[in-house]
Amino acid sequence: MYKPKGKSLKDLPKGLLPREKLEKLGAENLAEEELWAIILGSGTRGFSVIDIGARLASLGFENLAKLPLEELSKIPGVGRVKALTVKAVTELCKRNRNGENLKITHPLQVVKLVSPLLKGKKEKLFVLTLSAGQRLLGLDLVAVGSLNTVYAPPREVLQPVISRGGYLFILVHNHPDGEAQPSKEDITFTKRIEEGANLLGLELLDHIIIADDHYFSFKENRMF
Repeated sequence: MYKPKGKSLKDLPKGLLPREKLEKLGAENLAEEELWAIILGSGTRGFSVIDIGARLASLGFENLAKLPLEELSKIPGVGRVKALTVKAVTELCKRNRNGENLKITHPLQVVKLVSPLLKGKKEKLFVLTLSAGQRLLGLDLVAVGSLNTVYAPPREVLQPVISRGGYLFILVHNHPDGEAQPSKEDITFTKRIEEGANLLGLELLDHIIIADDHYFSFKENRMF
């Protein structure tokens, strides 16, 4: 049985190598198979990385994201190790796409976004930066504390909002002990951040405390 010989990286002129094209022209000017070639790094026996990249590109990103790991690994030239890489990439893209241009209108949206990041027994403090129209611009972890406390100076809390060009922002932290009610320290901290934000022309939209399967919203409870 005849099998057409695919192109390897060695067959390509030096200026056409995917990594060099990326460096010179930018990622937006590369074909999908070239981007996959860079991500995968190398080919396998009988298949160049360009061949594998072309196969993945021909299937389409949405189809790749839906394929189970076992089926993905059976694609000629892919194998299990490269299939794991593909699944990791598609999952990262899916997560970021889910948050892209998302309009935040309810605390439950925030809980859904942040909850997967709260594993462990330490309190963590996050800042969600929003546009004036409440579109999500970014999610940043600003501090990791202990079992029952977390703190960050106002400057560190507000820096991501400024860097991302936001106007509104939401504070989020967790209570690993399962009690969502704010402590006196939580209330004092929130007021301090709100005052600092006002001085910079920013607006604190809410502070949400997540504890197990429930939450507490300062906004819903009219605490500012």
